[in-house]
Amino acid sequence: MRTALLIRDESSDHGTLGALAADGGPPLHVMEPPWRGNARNRSRIPPGAYRVLPHVSPRFGRSALVARVPGRSHILVHAGNLGGDAALGLRTHTRGCLLPGTRRGWLAAGARRQRAVLASRTALRLLLAWMAGEPFELRVVDAVPLEDLHV
Repeated sequence: MRTALLIRDESSDHGTLGALAADGGPPLHVMEPPWRGNARNRSRIPPGAYRVLPHVSPRFGRSALVARVPGRSHILVHAGNLGGDAALGLRTHTRGCLLPGTRRGWLAAGARRQRAVLASRTALRLLLAWMAGEPFELRVVDAVPLEDLHV
């Protein structure tokens, strides 16, 4: 089974950004909500290994389903840009799902700017093409901040 590694390296109330590297696949970026204790519809998923399956969503169309997330259901990989904490008034395109992008940047979100992934539809098409209709294993890890390393 193919594998992909998501290394989360930036998190704030604007969301969680990470780099996605897949066996022979395109390097992508991912936006998720910030960590909110694995709360449904509000938090990113916990670090771990997950099986990702091809999926067709009534709302998002062709997408991918992240299976067996503890305490969660209907976690998808679908197009979108923003992952802010809506409870704090930030804009979001996810309720716990993963949003792929070809690059990172900022988007106007009302009166403010928010961190975002960009070219999300293109990134989703690239990821789905790499999947070729087959499941893969997604390993999700949180990067250790440099200030936390004691060498």
